[in-house]
Amino acid sequence: MISPLNLMIRSFMMKQRKVPYKCHLFVCVKARDDERKSCGDSCGPELRAALKEEVTNRGWKGKVRVSESSCLGVCNVGPNIMIYPQKIWLSNVSLEDIPHILETVEALLED
Repeated sequence: MISPLNLMIRSFMMKQRKVPYKCHLFVCVKARDDERKSCGDSCGPELRAALKEEVTNRGWKGKVRVSESSCLGVCNVGPNIMIYPQKIWLSNVSLEDIPHILETVEALLED
């Protein structure tokens, strides 16, 4: 017989699930409080907001997720965006790159 304590512990155990999205964009928005470059110092937050809005406008919700990320470790070439599970890394991204990013995502959705 399983004790109430074991039931409670089991309910908090890790569960493995399939990824619900065809692709997931992680946009670095990390801002530092010193003189070092960071993605949030330039257009990281604006990139995330614009991409999120376009995903909604294009009806991709449920297939594409846009999330903010903290430091991805390569701030000197930021802003950075990672697209998973396709393992695509974009650096030195600007707002002008959004159409190209959306074309890339659209192609990924067609695969």
